[in-house]
Amino acid sequence: MRTMTKAALMGATMLGLATTANAEIINEQYLDRNDTIVENAAKVQNFSTLVAAVEAAGLADALMGDGPYTIFAPLDTAFADLPAGTVETLLEPENREQLATILQAHVIPGAYTSEELIALFSAAPNNAGDDFDGRLNVIDATTFAVPTINDRQLQIERVNDRLAVSLGDDAEEIRVVEGDIVSSNGVIHVIDGVLIPQM
Repeated sequence: MRTMTKAALMGATMLGLATTANAEIINEQYLDRNDTIVENAAKVQNFSTLVAAVEAAGLADALMGDGPYTIFAPLDTAFADLPAGTVETLLEPENREQLATILQAHVIPGAYTSEELIALFSAAPNNAGDDFDGRLNVIDATTFAVPTINDRQLQIERVNDRLAVSLGDDAEEIRVVEGDIVSSNGVIHVIDGVLIPQM
């Protein structure tokens, strides 16, 4: 996997300020379902901030393991929309644990395509829990919550035929703008914001 310096990360983040978030996956032609989610993310040009953050947080090796995982991956523009200086502060070595907590809130156990996630909404609550080892919490007809790999509660909502994610009732809802980058150890869904858990 490529390594990105702090200066390069800052440049990628600042570049994102000049663009708007969209579902375009730059370098999509290089994706390979036989590669891990980390290896595929490293090939996507507009995941450069995410990849650098995963490396800085020391999570790359874990996310290259067997999994499987479903990752809700913010675009570079999503990181650029955070308050000025946030990304640079999180990259400081003393903030590694906080950065890892934020990134882990984007990952749930299991590999789920958009179609499979949407199908969960039609499942009866007493059966739906089986899909996440009994840990799925059905909130209502359009929303369920599932623990992330660091035991935060990620809410997944169906809005018409699209998905959105958040970390609770008062948290910002973030759209899934592109889905289903299938990899050897999981699935990546592109989102247009960064999930920030309460510390």
